[in-house]
Amino acid sequence: MAAGRRILCYTINMTTAPAELERRLTRQILRGEHAPGDRLPTVRELAATHGLSAATIQRVIERLQTRGLVTARQGSGLLVNDPWEVGGLSLLPAWLDATRDDVDHATGLLADFLELRRALAARLLARHRADVLARLPALADTALAVAGAAPTDLDAVRRADLAFARALIRGTPNRVALTLLNTLAAVLDELPEVARAMYADPAENVATMQALLTTLAEGGDAAALDAVIAAQDARTVQRFADGLRAAAKAPP
Repeated sequence: MAAGRRILCYTINMTTAPAELERRLTRQILRGEHAPGDRLPTVRELAATHGLSAATIQRVIERLQTRGLVTARQGSGLLVNDPWEVGGLSLLPAWLDATRDDVDHATGLLADFLELRRALAARLLARHRADVLARLPALADTALAVAGAAPTDLDAVRRADLAFARALIRGTPNRVALTLLNTLAAVLDELPEVARAMYADPAENVATMQALLTTLAEGGDAAALDAVIAAQDARTVQRFADGLRAAAKAPP
């Protein structure tokens, strides 16, 4: 056996559903329980262990391959990759899910992502100010939609907020920036605790939108725009951390 590679065995319930098996393997890889270079059991071995067909296991493996987590190599089996080296933004929801019991790690990941989104948005808005301001009436309407959503209707607030963000981005010619927003949408959809942290006070979100549009209209540069969004992001990250800590202390 090559140095650094281990054959990994599992003792999971035989009735494990394919989706749960995929989630479990993904979490284990992202948490470092399966280190880069480790060799997973073969498709046949996984099928026998989990009571699933080889075809079902193959579909799970293909999804892991698509996400860059494993590579199938002739004669070497299924090798675990380093997710930091090969993973894309689509892994963020899984990263947050896998690290939710490590508050500092999880909040650090969320903060890093929000910083990336914020920096790109601020630069694009400042650079394409005239184009964005030409859409000001539509932007104001989308902000009002957030204000009009019931504070307890988290889904409505989330949809309205994402619509505002999309309207902002579409005021610039950079469509790739939408991929960052789509990643955030996936995070909010898959991790309710992030959505609760981001929309704990919808009036606060509306105030941030209004401050952003005002700063833009008054000629604020990228740094000024970044500062407006950063204040909201900091509150989101803090509430996310508080929520994870509270969940950890809650009785099972």
